[in-house]
Amino acid sequence: MSKPETKIPVTVPARRVENLQLVSNNYDNSKITRTLASFCGLVVNTYMMWIFKAAEGVSAESQIFFHLLFLVMLVVTIKEQDASYLFTAFAVFFTPYIILAAGLSGYSIAALVIALTVLGFQRGVTIQGLAAGAADIAGSLGQSNMRRKILKLSQSDIAPELLLEEDLKEFAEVEGELAKVKKTFDSAKPAMKKALSPTISQVEQLQTEHARVLARSAGLSDFLGGIDRKKLENEIEKFRQQLASAEDEVFKAQLQATIEMKNKRILELERLDTCLNRVKMQKIQMREMFVSLMDRMNTLKFTDIITLQASSDDMVNEVKSIRSGLEDLERGLLEAEKISRG
Repeated sequence: MSKPETKIPVTVPARRVENLQLVSNNYDNSKITRTLASFCGLVVNTYMMWIFKAAEGVSAESQIFFHLLFLVMLVVTIKEQDASYLFTAFAVFFTPYIILAAGLSGYSIAALVIALTVLGFQRGVTIQGLAAGAADIAGSLGQSNMRRKILKLSQSDIAPELLLEEDLKEFAEVEGELAKVKKTFDSAKPAMKKALSPTISQVEQLQTEHARVLARSAGLSDFLGGIDRKKLENEIEKFRQQLASAEDEVFKAQLQATIEMKNKRILELERLDTCLNRVKMQKIQMREMFVSLMDRMNTLKFTDIITLQASSDDMVNEVKSIRSGLEDLERGLLEAEKISRG
C-alpha cells in the first residue's frame, strides 16, 4: 500500500514595489473662492439684466462682441481649468447694460459693486484680506479720532501725526481706567459717593492734563529729534579754530559772538532735554495713578466710614500733588514751544 504524496507549498518571491506614489486631492482654495464669488456675481447681475430687460435692443456689434467674448473666455477657462474667468468676464460685461437700463439707482450701484468685488477676487483678494483691510481702516479711523480727542483736551496745535502709537495706547489705557472708576462711582453707595466725589473731580482734571502732557511732549520730542547736535558742535569747533588764527579784530569779534550764540543754543537744547525727561517721568507717575485707582476704590468698599474718608482725603492729596508738580512742567513746556518756534 503506497503512501499518499505530500505536496510541498511553493513560495512565490514577493516583488518589491518601487516609486509608489499616493494620489492626494489637493484643492486650490483660492480657485474655489474665485469661482464661487464670480458665479454669485454673475447670477445677481444676470437677474438684474432680466429684470430690466437690458439685453433687448442690443446692437449687432454688441452681439458679435458678446459671442467673441464667450469663445475667448471659454478657451481661457479650459486652458486654466478655472471657470472663474468665464463667470467674471460676463459679470463685468453685464454691468454697463444694467447701468444704462436702470439709470442712476440702487441697482446700478449694486451691479457696479458686484463687478468690482468679482474683479477683486479674481486679482487675489480674499475674504480674510477684505476683513483685514476693513480692520485696518477701522483701526486708522479709531487712531485718528483718538488723536483729535487728545488735541481737543490739550488745546494744543501740534500736528496730529506727531502723536505716536504708544501715546495713543497710553491715552486709551488712562481713558479706560477712568471709565471703570466712574462706573464704580456711579454704582456706589451714597456714603462712598460723598467721600469719593472730590477724588473723581480731581482725576477728571488730571486726564485733561495728561492729554496736554502727551501732546506737548510729542511736539518737544519731534523738535529735539530734528536737531543735528553733532553738526552744531562741529560748527563751534570750526569757528574756534578760525578765531585762534584770525588777526582782524572785527572778524574776531564776529566769530566770538557767533560762538557764544551757538553755545547758548546748546545750553537751551540741554534744558529742553531735561524738561523732556521730566515729562516722561511725569507721564509714568500719572499713568500709575490711573492704573492703581481702580484697585484702591475696590478696597474702599470694605472699609468703615472713618477710614473711607481718610483714604479718600489721601487720594485727593495725591492727585493734587501730581497736578501741582505739573505747573512747573507746564511752564517748561510752554517755554520749550517758544524756543522751538523761534
